[in-house]
Amino acid sequence: MRVKDAYKEMWQFQSLLLEDIRAARDIARNDPTPFSLRTIYRTSAAYIEGTLYQLRLVCLAALEDVPTIFNYQEILALKEKTVLLNSKGKLEEKDQFQKLKPSILFLFSCFAKLHSIHFSPNISDHRWDSLGKFFELRNSLMHPKSISDFEIDEFKNTVSLEAVSWFNENLQKLFRECESAEAAASVST
Repeated sequence: MRVKDAYKEMWQFQSLLLEDIRAARDIARNDPTPFSLRTIYRTSAAYIEGTLYQLRLVCLAALEDVPTIFNYQEILALKEKTVLLNSKGKLEEKDQFQKLKPSILFLFSCFAKLHSIHFSPNISDHRWDSLGKFFELRNSLMHPKSISDFEIDEFKNTVSLEAVSWFNENLQKLFRECESAEAAASVST
């Protein structure tokens, strides 16, 4: 059961990254330097991106245990692939990296599917919009073009807090709903 190992790794991974966020936050509270604020930003982005990757790995592991759980298009998207014809007219898989926000919705949906539930994160919340802004700002921070890209002002800090809180709140809701579905399924069998 590869999926159990993937779950275990996901929980360890998430725990480690949340620990990093708490440590970075504590350092920034005690010494709010530009470096410590940038560190929180980078750590928060790593938490979101890393957690999404772990969700992807759990779904792919589940696919090995239950090959019919996802359709062909979902499998390609989980693998971040697309199919094209090469110059010889043969089908070829190519890398196809998805945009962040649609990827979040897709991976939450696939993870919910593993537990036979439908899950809809709250995208009407203004913090959902902050998530997109957060990753635009993160890209500027990671690939700076000017000195202002390094500065973490009140706006950037608010965007970061809102994005991470939206992600974590919806992720925890997904986990709770999956856990409830599992508990209900075990009682009925």
